[in-house]
Amino acid sequence: MENKLVVIEIDHLYSIVKQAVNEVLKMEKSEQLKELLNFQETCDFLGIHPSTLNKWKSQNKIPYKRLGKRVFFKRQEILESLQNSNFQKYKQITEFNT
Repeated sequence: MENKLVVIEIDHLYSIVKQAVNEVLKMEKSEQLKELLNFQETCDFLGIHPSTLNKWKSQNKIPYKRLGKRVFFKRQEILESLQNSNFQKYKQITEFNT
């Protein structure tokens, strides 16, 4: 890819940046509102490693649903299960979502 110098009016640049930011925010908001999370989404939501989530599942520390071979987690059930635990990120997650 070669570098090129592009001249653009500031109003047009502002419009392009604003549109891009709005698209990213819309995607993030839809992800936050998603109630049923898959395994990786749950790891991302909690900020934990997949092995930690597997460990919590096997110890029944976190509720989950199984559909065939796939595993899903309900966002609200995750938060409720962590509310009574000593999970440090719970406070950060609930503060971020409010």
